[in-house]
Amino acid sequence: MDQFFAPRRLTLARYFCSRIILPALGAAAFLGAGCTTSGISVAPEDVEAPEAWVRGGDAGEVEAGWLASFSDPTLDALVAESMVGNRALKQDRLQLQIARQAAAVARSSRFPAFDLGLDGSRREFEDEAGDTISVDTYSATVSGRFDVDLWGELSKAQQAAELSVAAQEARVQGAEYSVAGTIAGQYFDVLEATQLLTLAESRLENTQASHDIVASGYRQGLNDALDLYLARNQVERERASLAQQQQSQREAMAALQLSLARYPHGEADFSGELPVLNDPVPTGLPSELLLRRPDLREAWLNLLAADADLAAAHKARFPQLLLTGSTGATSVRLSELLDGGFSNWSLAFGLTQPLFDAGRLAAIEEQALMRLRIAEEAWLGLVYDAFADVENAVSRRASLETRYEAFLEAEKNSRAALDLALDQYQRGLVTYTTVLESQRQAFDAEATVVQLRNQRLQNRLALYLALGGDFDGSQ
Repeated sequence: MDQFFAPRRLTLARYFCSRIILPALGAAAFLGAGCTTSGISVAPEDVEAPEAWVRGGDAGEVEAGWLASFSDPTLDALVAESMVGNRALKQDRLQLQIARQAAAVARSSRFPAFDLGLDGSRREFEDEAGDTISVDTYSATVSGRFDVDLWGELSKAQQAAELSVAAQEARVQGAEYSVAGTIAGQYFDVLEATQLLTLAESRLENTQASHDIVASGYRQGLNDALDLYLARNQVERERASLAQQQQSQREAMAALQLSLARYPHGEADFSGELPVLNDPVPTGLPSELLLRRPDLREAWLNLLAADADLAAAHKARFPQLLLTGSTGATSVRLSELLDGGFSNWSLAFGLTQPLFDAGRLAAIEEQALMRLRIAEEAWLGLVYDAFADVENAVSRRASLETRYEAFLEAEKNSRAALDLALDQYQRGLVTYTTVLESQRQAFDAEATVVQLRNQRLQNRLALYLALGGDFDGSQ
């Protein structure tokens, strides 16, 4: 792939033509009317891409099959289930079928069309003698018409439709990547919520144990009533936090079930802890992003389709040649209708040049040009957004690593401080407010460690998706 890149500027036009457009249209059709003329004002080689990631991405090619890096069979099964059941993904696949049928409609306009007609009639009249006479007449007609594509208007319309199919295929692939990332993120959210629920239950037990120590000292006259009230208050606060975390866990599970097209009963049947992954994620070269991300390929193909639509709208203002012909037979008996073959035929052609339409065709062409400009700006905006997505995920990773390591130490220190505060309180060396503050810091540090583990995983998923990495290495 290196042969397509200059030191500072992308030279991707050849790659886009040979690897993206040609498979969608067919080599012959593309070479006849593809990359030679265009209304597009910016090409892939005009996009300024950095030589390397500014915020320090890890060296190496973007890995395929990132799902395997989590080594979690449950997650693998959930992603596989979502590829079949996810409703948004089903809609994108159905849209692809619609696009393919639209391409078939556009392709059919380049071929002759034939119609078969069969008519019958009965006529009654009186002869000179006053007798009623009935006459049956049957006719069969085969008619055809062919729009001669003198200027390539129909071929451009077909090209636009087939490019739209290729764009929708890229959209489906991007949707599959997105759904896989969403399922993985929601799965980790469930694990986080479950761990925090376990932690909330443990906090309530610990707070209840502290309350029992204070209550025992109060009954012995060793502690003040204030300490007892503070202990009771802390128990109720932790009971309320437990109820809130139970609801959060149900909602996280329901969100995952909805993405899997299951009924969202909100009951968690997953266990385990959030994985801790410390290995780096290779980020590749920034310039490769244009070729790898499905949403960028979709936007580029949509831009090419808009360009083909513009060409078709322009060619619609040229003269059009239509060939028509028909042949038929007539008989008074239906059974003998075709015995004598087709006894009459006609052949005609018509050449039509628009003279005055009050600016309709010019307006249609101008609309096509504006749609092209919109698609162009959409593609450019998406390109630079894609660069920013990677840069943000790369820098966020370093920040999360620092925070996670710091809170691991904070968790260890706050747990030791809590044990010491409880011991000193029982010996009358510190007040109960010191115990409460130590509890708060210890509990918060434990919860933050769990949350940061999930945030690290979510950022890892975001980086995989920003890089356009495939979740299934077998594809």
